[in-house]
Amino acid sequence: MSGVGGGARDSADTAAGFARLEGYLMANAHVVAARTAAEGLADRMPWLTADERTELVRLSTADRIQASREQFEAVAGRARELEAQYDARYRELRRRVLCRTVACLVACLTLCATTIVLTALR
Repeated sequence: MSGVGGGARDSADTAAGFARLEGYLMANAHVVAARTAAEGLADRMPWLTADERTELVRLSTADRIQASREQFEAVAGRARELEAQYDARYRELRRRVLCRTVACLVACLTLCATTIVLTALR
């Protein structure tokens, strides 16, 4: 038993484990798809020797995986940029709402105080 708060940590660990497993399975599926496409390319070239075919499949698979890696990294980088922009915008909006709330509260308190003072003076 992990004690107080252990359930949340276990849940986060489980979620992280599933995310890693999902990433592994997606990467593995991508490698299989790249290899299948490379083999399809090699199949269209029946004049290749066995060694040439093997090398073509290896190089084509590696090229496709590298291109995909670069695309994924670009998408991940853009996602981080958007997250930072969203976070900055959210903080700014939160600050503005807080300022306006305080201003409204001050206006209400001023109105109440003025009403009390005017009522007391009658």
